[in-house]
Amino acid sequence: MKKRVKRAKEWKKGQVAGIKNLIGAYNTVGIAKIRGLGAKQLQRIRKEFRDKTKVRVSKNSLISISLEESGMNDMVDFVDDQMALIFTGLDAFELYKVMEAGKIPAPIKAGAVAPHDIVIEDGPTSLKPGPIVGELQNLGIPSGIEGGKVVIKQRKVAVKEGERVSPVLAEMLARLEIYPVKEGLDLYAVYDFEGEVLYTPEVLHIDISKYSSDVKEGAKAAFSVATHIKYDYPTRYTIGGLLSEASVKSNALAFNIAYPTPLTIQPLIQKAYSKARNLSINACIYERETMAYLLAKACSQAQNLAAYLGVR
Repeated sequence: MKKRVKRAKEWKKGQVAGIKNLIGAYNTVGIAKIRGLGAKQLQRIRKEFRDKTKVRVSKNSLISISLEESGMNDMVDFVDDQMALIFTGLDAFELYKVMEAGKIPAPIKAGAVAPHDIVIEDGPTSLKPGPIVGELQNLGIPSGIEGGKVVIKQRKVAVKEGERVSPVLAEMLARLEIYPVKEGLDLYAVYDFEGEVLYTPEVLHIDISKYSSDVKEGAKAAFSVATHIKYDYPTRYTIGGLLSEASVKSNALAFNIAYPTPLTIQPLIQKAYSKARNLSINACIYERETMAYLLAKACSQAQNLAAYLGVR
């Protein structure tokens, strides 16, 4: 008897030591409920996620001791029912996303609460004609036989959200290949050692793409506000535009009042030269710069005169 007790104590110590070693080896530790999962389902999950996570199942008491001795007292509160620990290098949000994506549709069990309205759509089924039609009708599901197939004649809400599923209906839903629930690990909490933060599913259950889109829209809105009040409240995001705008306006003002600066002296000289040349052309002053324009002007006028005299 003493040997058996001693072996039990050694086994428990070994379990606790193993869990603590895993806790120290990974950045993220999650705790999930495994109630209702059979050995095959758990094996599937372990196999599917073995490259990303390590799943460890143990007694709740040993899990609690391991967490306490590792300084994770807040996580002990989530040890309830049949639990498993998940160790991974992923961050908390990535782990939650991977766990949710890994869930597969499964039949709902008798006595389970419907997570949402369970609907039987109208149309043909894979069931063979026979007594099944009467069974469907006894459950209040309009059905019949058409073209050698059992057909649901009208869309029917079989179970409303929050109601319990009867054994007969649970069996029928499975035969109709209607799988209202998803089978997998339900995360209760995730601890991120790097950030020293404990996350719950309410926080982790977010749409990353929508969250990113919301952040971008928020940034755009903030920049828009900062732009509208940029003269009263300059920020590091608007100061560059303000300085550029001030430079453009000051150069325009200097040019309009003919105030020479390193940036305006060239366009001012070009403007003066253009005005002087136009004045010389209009006054028919013969200079090297105006002769070509004056000759072209004289030629055009002579052609117009010739054309006019020829018409008359």
